[in-house]
Amino acid sequence: MKNLLTACLVALLITAATSALALGPLDANAELGLYSKYVWRGMITTTDPVLQPDVSFSALGFSLGVWGNIDTSDVNGNEWRFNEIDYILSYSLPLPLLDLGAGFIHYSFPNTDVNSTTEFYLSAEVNVILSPRLAIYQDLDEIKGAYWEAGVGHGFELGPSLDLDLGASLGLGSEAYMNGYYGVIPDLTVPGGVSAFTGATLSNYLVTAALPYHPVPFVTITASAAYSGLLGDAKDSHDLKGINTETVFFGLSAGIGF
Repeated sequence: MKNLLTACLVALLITAATSALALGPLDANAELGLYSKYVWRGMITTTDPVLQPDVSFSALGFSLGVWGNIDTSDVNGNEWRFNEIDYILSYSLPLPLLDLGAGFIHYSFPNTDVNSTTEFYLSAEVNVILSPRLAIYQDLDEIKGAYWEAGVGHGFELGPSLDLDLGASLGLGSEAYMNGYYGVIPDLTVPGGVSAFTGATLSNYLVTAALPYHPVPFVTITASAAYSGLLGDAKDSHDLKGINTETVFFGLSAGIGF
């Protein structure tokens, strides 16, 4: 099943890229970010600084991207080597009051013993104040669970070339998602006992602030800060294992787009 999903995703990526080149102008973006930690959906994946390169191409609503993570220390046994590479194929449809999106994300983990997996997602963002948005991610391979993320955000112009972007989001995982990523939670009915997740539950929150600076056309330098944490049973699960459930992390990225 995994090989079939990977083959289908590669075929879709090639088809989208070929169509984009044939049917219209191509936009290209590249970014390199340095972050104090790698935090994904409230889970602290790397506690030391990481480099995260990102390259994408888009045309006619289709986008093809590759994102990666490189640990700068040996905290995970992978110093200066990729331990995650994600391949992203998406389509966006802007409407007068609503932006719709859909796509696939294939997560691969080179230089580790973690199995790759693929998610399909749908997203919607309303073009009103605070830009409320909702995205649903469905794992098709390893976890076979769903993750819902709701968020808001707003941007402020601080000057001709400097902005302030604020955002907040809340995540919820299905029963399969929570059991796949968090494992067990304390069972208060049995001394020292543990049990599995039952039903969907809130999993995490994220608050962000970013300062995009545009020194020259096509170039953006962004300083950012974020506060992330786990909620409810997800927090209890990590507490049980002695893993931090709240953290602040910072970033500095430089990007170019045409």
